[in-house]
Amino acid sequence: MQPKSDAQYQRMLTTPIPRLVMSLALPTILSTMITVIYNTADTYFVSQINKSASAAVGAVFSIMSVIQAVGFGFAMGSSSLISLKLGEKDGHAANTYCASGFYGAVGLGAVIGALGLVFLEPILNLLCSDTMLPHARSYAAFILMAAPIRCATFVLNNALRAQGQSRLAMWGMTAGGLLNMALDPI
Repeated sequence: MQPKSDAQYQRMLTTPIPRLVMSLALPTILSTMITVIYNTADTYFVSQINKSASAAVGAVFSIMSVIQAVGFGFAMGSSSLISLKLGEKDGHAANTYCASGFYGAVGLGAVIGALGLVFLEPILNLLCSDTMLPHARSYAAFILMAAPIRCATFVLNNALRAQGQSRLAMWGMTAGGLLNMALDPI
């Protein structure tokens, strides 16, 4: 593994900046497009149920936004430190920051998920109408149960990007998006 790490280090240092930025940005852009496509597919399949179900997904999106904010907070903080430490060739510190970001995201994601499930009814009563409530309740429960995993995926994805492995991060996002689209009809 070490030779690849040294090769990656040299690539990050010696590749002309415009070419390096494009090689890192394009996979990130493609994975973001996949995310948009699978969100559109989700919306399509949910809209086949009824309007209340579609509206419930929109209401639960605010809960998802909180989960994403926590995940991105840990992801951005740890990935910037990972990049700095890898640039200093301090792999041990980079690993420590990655692990700290990962476990912090999982822990706070679990707290958000647990509190969200405990206070699900009051939260949804603030966000939903009576017709949306049954759909939102079942959808939000799954979202909250997956909160620790979702927060952790943001950290791991950004840790890959911090190492210059944006293609590998793209493949992870693409696999998740394709799996989600395949499971939508089911």
